[in-house]
Amino acid sequence: MDSNEEVTWESLRERSLQPEGFGADRVRIWPALRGVQPLSDPPPYSEVEGTPGPSSATSSHSSYGYEDADPHPDERQIKLDTDRSFVFYPLEPGSPSRGALQDDLNTLLVSFFRKRRSLHYFQGFHDIVSVIFLTLPRPLHMPCVEKMALHRVRDAMGIGLEPVVGLLRILRNLLRLVDPAYAELLENTSPLPYHALSNLLTLFSHDIPTLPLIQHVWDFLLVREPVAVVWLAAAIILYRKPSIQLLVDQDEEGMIHSLLGALPELADG
Repeated sequence: MDSNEEVTWESLRERSLQPEGFGADRVRIWPALRGVQPLSDPPPYSEVEGTPGPSSATSSHSSYGYEDADPHPDERQIKLDTDRSFVFYPLEPGSPSRGALQDDLNTLLVSFFRKRRSLHYFQGFHDIVSVIFLTLPRPLHMPCVEKMALHRVRDAMGIGLEPVVGLLRILRNLLRLVDPAYAELLENTSPLPYHALSNLLTLFSHDIPTLPLIQHVWDFLLVREPVAVVWLAAAIILYRKPSIQLLVDQDEEGMIHSLLGALPELADG
């Protein structure tokens, strides 16, 4: 990014649609979009050595600052989920082992929930944190995780998921507006698009198979309103319409949920 280039919301939105999205500038743009640091501040911070990425995600500075606080009730589930993390995203040559990354991710999550005790962990939140963990320098992990939790997925971090069901209703209503006949067909199978729940909960991080692709998806999402995740989910469901119609024609309506529950083949281009 040219230091003399004027940066506006519109210019960032346009760039998010280009091949590779924000690219190497994510380490500046994402924290700025989350209100963690001004866009004018050059990354990395002075205490960060080298460039951000999987190889620098784990360092000798293992503490995030809250490891000695009282345990959070959700830590057992956090451990179960972090032990299953970093399966999709391949490790770069010379990067720490998967086990080391899992341990450090667990430390970050435990520290966050010990700090923000009123929040409740949901399965899939570790996928969101993994993207931040692998993309940004270590000093930005905790503040960016906090901003994402409090301002992007807060509705999923209460005791129940009723607020997230509200997003499913918005998605259903959007489909009704765009294509009433298709929406009716889908509602005959399920009253709400529960197949999209994982995408809405995790901002697509649970299901997209590569780190560069989910980073580009987040470029699109983070520079837009939080409801943009619903727009993207709707676009994918609409893209699936010919395949859904084929299932209906073949009397295979029982396969609709399975088809919509999987993302189509995606490419960054």
